[in-house]
Amino acid sequence: MGGTRFGEISMLVRFNYHFFNMCWHARGLFLVLLAFLMAGAVTIAEVEDIPIGEAVYFSFITGLTVGYGDIAPHTTIGRIVSVALGFIGIVFSGMVVAIAVHAVREAWEESQKPD
Repeated sequence: MGGTRFGEISMLVRFNYHFFNMCWHARGLFLVLLAFLMAGAVTIAEVEDIPIGEAVYFSFITGLTVGYGDIAPHTTIGRIVSVALGFIGIVFSGMVVAIAVHAVREAWEESQKPD
């Protein structure tokens, strides 16, 4: 298989198979984290008195650890929720990276097996 184009495509297919398979198995945890992000958005909307659309935007931007700074919490509860959203985002990102590493390892091991 080496450096041939077929070998590269085969590895990509194997990686995708393992990546999406593991994502499917972890879907419950992904949904829980998504629910926490949405609950944080509702909390931010109520506490900071901003529209729910802006609060959802804030929640996801904070959860993705981007944090543009165009919306900032002014209350203590809002700041605590924002920190929690950041931690949720770190867990989410860590899960995606861990699943990708696992998929690479599985794809590599499969490619090394004799046919």
